[in-house]
Amino acid sequence: MVFYLVVVLCLVAVPCVVVVGTWLKHLNSATEICERIGKLGTGDSGHFSLSELGECRTCEFLTTDGLTLRGSYLRCRTSGRIGVVLFCHEFGGDRHVAAPYMADLLDQGFDVFAFDFRNHGQSDRMEDYSPRTWVTQYEVFDVQAAIAYLRSLEDADPEGIAIMGLSRGGSAALSAASQADGIWAMVTDGAFVSRWVTTANIRRFMPQFVKLAPVLTRLPWWVHVIYGSVVHDLVARKVKHPCRNVARDVLRLRVPLLMIHGGRDSTIPVELAYRLHKRLPQRTRLWVVPKSSHNRSIRTQPIRYRRRIGRFLRNHAPGLVRNGRLMATDVSPSAVEYRKTAESAHTSAYASTAVS
Repeated sequence: MVFYLVVVLCLVAVPCVVVVGTWLKHLNSATEICERIGKLGTGDSGHFSLSELGECRTCEFLTTDGLTLRGSYLRCRTSGRIGVVLFCHEFGGDRHVAAPYMADLLDQGFDVFAFDFRNHGQSDRMEDYSPRTWVTQYEVFDVQAAIAYLRSLEDADPEGIAIMGLSRGGSAALSAASQADGIWAMVTDGAFVSRWVTTANIRRFMPQFVKLAPVLTRLPWWVHVIYGSVVHDLVARKVKHPCRNVARDVLRLRVPLLMIHGGRDSTIPVELAYRLHKRLPQRTRLWVVPKSSHNRSIRTQPIRYRRRIGRFLRNHAPGLVRNGRLMATDVSPSAVEYRKTAESAHTSAYASTAVS
């Protein structure tokens, strides 16, 4: 009996020692890959202008840690507003990236607010902080500050807002929305979990410096996530980035969500979008655009892209009233009360909806 027990322990312990030993041996190489990739990526900053879309008001607001962020508020181009959409740009971009994404929504009755994250665009710079593609608590602070600003407006929508975010902006929005009230719908394009991206990149580049790569790559995903998380956190601590665990945050998310991801995304592999989708509530829809790369779905299928986003937001906008009835699904209980008020005030030229 003792002999068999020793054999079993050896069969389990020896592979574990080999795997851990191999990982430790190549830890420096893995952290170098993580740090290098964290600096990659740029947005489309400077290619668009929100001012070309119509009435555009420049705004300033403060974060909880004292920085001034700047944004632009655009009124809808219809006689009545049905909701407000907050836009969160990607790493390396600025608020003007929102132009091609939000133009159609203005014609459908949505007000749009887009802002520059810290160290981007015209917002304040934070000393000793160099942004990377990872989501940190600072980006979450910025989204929370934008939500609070919209809630403070005189014509703030009593039903709240919707949020759309690209890439890192979408990931930060997911974390912020998981802790906020007054969010009635979300759309993300290319959102991701930073630790998972590190894990995927380690697996991708492993064959270049690990002889046992053919064996290690066959290990279960969760085993790789443990190592990837260790590597990611080591680098994050080194560069003083308090990263957010988006995979944990989204477990608290309780709003309808449309996820968009490129089927040929080499920056954030589409498999990570499927994994994230599985962790989200049942009201989450995932649309994989077959021939699109990272953040390029709007270019691959522009008409269908804008149409799908518009339809999703209209289906959940509490302020959308047609023929005296609220045409929306999965609305919050407070939306029921709003419907009663909206039906009696349907003749109002401009519904008192902004953001809460």
